[in-house]
Amino acid sequence: MNEKISVVIPCYYSEKTIQHVVEQTIEVFDGMGFSFYEFVLVNDGSQDDTYLKILELSEKYSFVKGIDLSKNCGQHNAILAGMKFADGDYILGMDDDMQTHPSQIQKLFHKISEGYDMIYGKFPVRNHSALRNLGSKINDFTIRFLIGKPKELKACPMYLIKRFVRDEIIKSQSLYTNLQGLFLRSTSKIANVEIEHFNREYGKSGYNFRKLLRLWSSFLNYTVKPIRMIACLSVLLLIIGFVYLILSLILFIPEINILISTALLLTGIVVGAIGIVGEYIARLFELQTCVPQYVIRTTVNIGEKKYG
Repeated sequence: MNEKISVVIPCYYSEKTIQHVVEQTIEVFDGMGFSFYEFVLVNDGSQDDTYLKILELSEKYSFVKGIDLSKNCGQHNAILAGMKFADGDYILGMDDDMQTHPSQIQKLFHKISEGYDMIYGKFPVRNHSALRNLGSKINDFTIRFLIGKPKELKACPMYLIKRFVRDEIIKSQSLYTNLQGLFLRSTSKIANVEIEHFNREYGKSGYNFRKLLRLWSSFLNYTVKPIRMIACLSVLLLIIGFVYLILSLILFIPEINILISTALLLTGIVVGAIGIVGEYIARLFELQTCVPQYVIRTTVNIGEKKYG
């Protein structure tokens, strides 16, 4: 096959697994007949020997690119950093822990050949902790309700996208990156294919409650619905306050109730004003957020057009 494939993998404390991921993926690509492929491995602030392993792989395989971030910037920001150096016609996203297993790659390529722009793997059963599974469910509901993700579409760390989707999402400059939000903004031709979720070979997930909360809150960069919900609440308060005021006057209700209705009326006006101002702030925020997503300390094999 003449298509060029880029594999982007965020690496976090994966010194004992990343070589297995790369070499097993090479075997799969060779078996599928791919002639041109590369790996973009991003060390997301790991303090072990993860980047040393990446350097060893880059010396062994000229088509392995390495990026070392100066600090932990989060999985999605690390992926975006890798995307910017991916040259392939297709970009394959995978994890570094063998849970998104190379043996499942062919399923994604088979599905995307049906005319889709992006394919998400779909796990029938997730081998995650209870906290991670809960975080995934909350994040999924949030994305569906506030961003409009189709209910039947499921996301996972293994996905395949076409080059133009990559070209679009790397334009993002927001610190609070949410890949689902970026993908959904870029195309609607997204589908699932069922893949097996393997057990982690070594270690444990790098997601704790704080990181899950940060990931969940990143959806705010891709919707102004919360602000609009506040504006709707202000209208509701205005209506309640007005009705209560009329009833107080008609039924000669004591003055304290008139004060309550007036307070509700004024509260509605104030909240409405905050909602309107918030709408402008939200839009300006989306345009003007320029805090760095990541800082690259060093790279290896970047700029060299070499493929496996």
